Amino acid sequence: SSGINAEYGVLMSREYVEKTEEPAEDGEPPTKKSRSSGGVMWRVNTHSFYTFMRDTQIVEFIKNRFDDGAGEVVSVILLLNNQIDGDMSQCSSSASYDQILHGLKNKSPNMVPFAKSYLDILTDSDLGIVKLVDDYGGGSFLINFSNFYLEYAKHHICSIVRERFGPKSHRIFSIVMAKKMIEQKQVAELALIPYKDAKELLYTLYTENFLEIQELHRTPDFSPLRTFYLFHVPLEKLTLKLLNVCYKAIYNLMAIRKDNLNENSRLVDKSLRADASTLAATQQGIAPEDLEDMLTSSEKQQLGSCMRVVKRLDLGEINILDSISALTHFGNNQNVH
Repeated sequence: SSGINAEYGVLMSREYVEKTEEPAEDGEPPTKKSRSSGGVMWRVNTHSFYTFMRDTQIVEFIKNRFDDGAGEVVSVILLLNNQIDGDMSQCSSSASYDQILHGLKNKSPNMVPFAKSYLDILTDSDLGIVKLVDDYGGGSFLINFSNFYLEYAKHHICSIVRERFGPKSHRIFSIVMAKKMIEQKQVAELALIPYKDAKELLYTLYTENFLEIQELHRTPDFSPLRTFYLFHVPLEKLTLKLLNVCYKAIYNLMAIRKDNLNENSRLVDKSLRADASTLAATQQGIAPEDLEDMLTSSEKQQLGSCMRVVKRLDLGEINILDSISALTHFGNNQNVH
């Protein structure tokens, strides 16, 4: 029952399996036992699980982009959607202003006076995640899941650009993404970067397929001197490219972790045996400090170094899986459209 989240329903659902008696010796058919005497089979409620994960990602994204108060308001709208139908479609069910206030009173009473201000900020935002659908009675609001998947994917792509190419390239890439189509000179002006540096960074992103160029000819002769060269982000192509990169990175991290553990398998096994012995002694009332240490100081140091590497690899996997989730949801959402 520890895996059950009260706000999102039962993450584990159960089914009763009716048991049958063994056939009688005289050939009579077996009699079924009552349902209450049958076995109980548990399975993951995948709908509740994916709804919970999606809503958690939305709230964390809003908190990072705005603040904790905005995240609380959005979480109330999502909770109301889950109570109504928990639909996994493109938008949530609409929630009235009064319903949002009532939800905040139960969840975060100190947020009630600021609810209207936060809703105005969220609906005026260029993100388009929170939408105002009706002005009557303070308004009705919904969450646009399609826009969230788009912005969440953009956020992860920009993070990858920053890590791979640096902060200046990240600034340029973000400007191109925001402007849809933009000339090289305009990029340099908006990014506040010297023209020569901006040109070099733009073409680095272009050669790595993070940007594409759209030619716009002003005359029928297609003269290069009378042609606009507009940079843009090929978002769908880039998503597929980065997914492949992420899958390769996950494989490499898993291979490195496996090799690292195999190289130190003797120490790992010895440490596990030592832990088991300590646990058994503790259950018998023997103090751990009275036991003989099975690992030498040099072995402890080597094992500690191995475990630190494994921990860093695990954290790397978690970060990459987060990016895979964002890019996959965006790709699936685009396929739906």
